[in-house]
Amino acid sequence: MKRRVFLRAAAIGVAAAGAGLTAGTAHAANAVQPGPGPYGELLPPDANGLRLPAGFTSRVVARAGQTVPGTAYTWHTAPGPGGVVRDGTGWIYVSHSENGGASALRFSSGGTVTGAHRVDTGSTAPTLGTAMPGGGWLVGERITGGYAYEADPRGAKAPVRRPEQGRFKRGGLTYDGGGTLLMTEDEPDGGVYQMFNTTLCAWTSPAGGGRLTTTQVPDPSAATTPVRRQLPDQVRFDRPGTPAAANTVSYYVPTSGDSRIHRVDTYFAAMRTYYDPATTGGGPLTQPREAAFPLGKSAAEELFVTEGVGGNAEVCAITSRDTIAPFLRLDGAAGLAGLDFAPNGKRMYVASPDAVYEVSGPFNG
Repeated sequence: MKRRVFLRAAAIGVAAAGAGLTAGTAHAANAVQPGPGPYGELLPPDANGLRLPAGFTSRVVARAGQTVPGTAYTWHTAPGPGGVVRDGTGWIYVSHSENGGASALRFSSGGTVTGAHRVDTGSTAPTLGTAMPGGGWLVGERITGGYAYEADPRGAKAPVRRPEQGRFKRGGLTYDGGGTLLMTEDEPDGGVYQMFNTTLCAWTSPAGGGRLTTTQVPDPSAATTPVRRQLPDQVRFDRPGTPAAANTVSYYVPTSGDSRIHRVDTYFAAMRTYYDPATTGGGPLTQPREAAFPLGKSAAEELFVTEGVGGNAEVCAITSRDTIAPFLRLDGAAGLAGLDFAPNGKRMYVASPDAVYEVSGPFNG
């Protein structure tokens, strides 16, 4: 494999050239503006404290420190990042604790919780994860010099360390529609990485080139130099979180440090700031943490994003018309995480530091 590899076999244009390009400072203005939500205004809080549009309902499927209803399993404290894995005709929701460790809920095809169990992440540090194309669960450590592990969401197999995926502090993990892994780095000048087979690459902008490419990381083991310091022309983001992939062409990277969302379109060879509260009057989305599309998404391609800041923590929806509006609000929460959808796209999962919620209703798709 050549040292410099083009993203999806093509370079991606950026608005300005230079080594160490910082995302957001050199890119075009955002397109997303506040507008009507796809599901209407939020109603008063329901019995679980969630404000939702008409037609949607919520239930608490697990509460921190309490036994999961219908099981003998005690849920972990401080639920955080999480996601869904297909499991036969049902699914599994894996939840990572902000204090370390992970647990899983097992659902039948009809959405009934049929069990709960511990997931061995391979680490005692805080972690996050994502579903793997083959049905596994990829774990990333949220510590400096952290490793990645392939874990078993069903809790039956021991995790396996994946050193080829590099040592750095993960901010988010996701696979695109073609099975390519994207990983972000939770740093004020964090990078975005991609795995091509067993080769770790980073998004870079070569000095004088004015184009975004993917460049092979010389030493993923960081034996002498941290991974994040091996490529001086690496594109930097302000605390990137969990990215979303609409397909193998469009990628969305939320950055909590500057409250932006960046969009990379390989088809149009363009990268730009897609959402920026500085040009929307300060909101509605602040400190975006995780982005996700419903697994059963329609052509509408609604992008949902969690808000990591407390007070009136929200999940916002961005439509194909480039409008953004709150979809869900939990007053008094210290932030929301663990955003994902059941395989049919009609059930959303999201966590506060106190509980894991399921939201059901007429999602488009």
